[in-house]
Amino acid sequence: MRVSTALIQQRGVQSILDKQEQLLRTQNQLSEGKRILAPSDDPGGTSRIIDLNEALSQVTQFDENAGFATQRLNLEEDTLNSSINILQRVRELSIQAANTGVNDLQSERAIASEINERLGELFDNANTRDENGDYVFSGFQTKTQAFTTDGVGNYFYNGDEGQLSLQIGPNRQVASSDSGAEVFQLIRTGNGDFAVDANSTNGGTARISTGSVVSPAVYQAQDFSIVFDEVTPATVPVSLTYSIFNNTTGVAAPVAGPTAYSDGGVIAFNGVEVQISGDPVDGDIFSVQASRNQDVFTTLNNLVNSLQTPGTGDVRGIIGGDFTANGFDAGDTITFDINFDGTPVNGILVAVVGGDTNTIIAQKTLDAIGLAAGVGVNLDGSYTVAGATPGVDVTFRLVGANVEFITRGGTTANLNSLQVNNFIDTTSTDAVLDVSGSGNSVITQTTLDGSVVGGDTATFLAGSPPRAQLSQQIDNAINNIDRAMDRIISIQTRIGGRLNSVDSQIEDNEVKTLQLQTIRSEIEDLDFAEAISNLTFQTTALQVAQQTFVRIQSLNLFDLI
Repeated sequence: MRVSTALIQQRGVQSILDKQEQLLRTQNQLSEGKRILAPSDDPGGTSRIIDLNEALSQVTQFDENAGFATQRLNLEEDTLNSSINILQRVRELSIQAANTGVNDLQSERAIASEINERLGELFDNANTRDENGDYVFSGFQTKTQAFTTDGVGNYFYNGDEGQLSLQIGPNRQVASSDSGAEVFQLIRTGNGDFAVDANSTNGGTARISTGSVVSPAVYQAQDFSIVFDEVTPATVPVSLTYSIFNNTTGVAAPVAGPTAYSDGGVIAFNGVEVQISGDPVDGDIFSVQASRNQDVFTTLNNLVNSLQTPGTGDVRGIIGGDFTANGFDAGDTITFDINFDGTPVNGILVAVVGGDTNTIIAQKTLDAIGLAAGVGVNLDGSYTVAGATPGVDVTFRLVGANVEFITRGGTTANLNSLQVNNFIDTTSTDAVLDVSGSGNSVITQTTLDGSVVGGDTATFLAGSPPRAQLSQQIDNAINNIDRAMDRIISIQTRIGGRLNSVDSQIEDNEVKTLQLQTIRSEIEDLDFAEAISNLTFQTTALQVAQQTFVRIQSLNLFDLI
């Protein structure tokens, strides 16, 4: 084979260039610390590195999601802590308001004012936003304000019941929020199974306890009423029975009763037990209803309204007793006067004849009052007498074998009063008229439960506000506040579990990241000892190539002649 000078030169130059390229590649590897600088360096390794980088990028995204979830959950937890503190303070104020020995209407209104401020704070908490301006408690509707109000006590949830979830691991998602409906709205009333209440028109001083389900297998989520009736013939003091009606089925007959009332005694039905304590009166009604959902804002707003509403200033009582046993004898003529709110009803005359029973005498007394007052009989057989103050009146009606009086229109500034005076038995002078008050708390009276004999006067004044009704509403509010706090604490517990889950996943991600980085390093990272050895060798090889090329270039045939 003929080797030309040009070929020798070309091969020499190419050798030098190859050695330079190898040296440059080794220098770049040392500079980058990487073995693979281009896919051509190791196609199989490059493919694995691409997969590993994608896996690392995914783990990085998981970590970012975990960080965002932690921020949102911490914000929610702080908000719920604040809400618990608000409700705890409201609960303390409610107990303070229930202390009838130290509070009057002015102090109760002051308490109501603070509770109203706390209600505003709680409402703001429910509309908390995160650092992006998203509403935390709006579910998926993060750009929509969670709760709004019409300003008259109605509250509306505008979000949905969705939970924002974030992927924090290959097979793990975590909820980063809770819907406002679950936190603040879907709260069971009463004890969680049923709620009790006293009818707002009750005239007595009785209250009903929270109660409990004692036989879950028997209990049915239905609504019941406990209705009180006066025992006839009437007694002094008045004896009462109660009957229990199922309002859900609407059956007219009671499901239990009538049963003699015992103050503080256990009333058991439908697998539940409640207690009614105090002094109810004829016609008083207490409800035992299956629990419903009620938002916490309505609970606080109702409490504020109860504390701010002045007492009615009305009074309720009974005129009568056991007439025949109290000297209302055949042939007797009894007269007495009544004064109500400056309106005199004078010359009330009751003539007793042979055979008159207590009920007949009570009816005669009622009709005599209507006649003396000059008023017509109402459709239900009662009589209504207007007071001197516009809008104030008193109604007399037959209850069993007694005459009951119920005033209406009284206020804290104008307490209704009713006097029974100038009682005279014109025949035998031995008659006695029993008078008992059964209405709101009495702040002033000459006689509350007593007997009127010749010349005596019995005066009844109503207290303000009606403590029994207010106390019942406070009890109900405290029960509902307790349920709201239970709900929030339950959600806080779940948030704590989610935060622990996020922390655990972050640790798992760190371990996985380290594993992936180790595998990638083994594939692409440079063995510096080997690379430096190669660099030395390649530098020497380049020098040898360069010197060889120079020597070959300097050869000449004339030197051999």
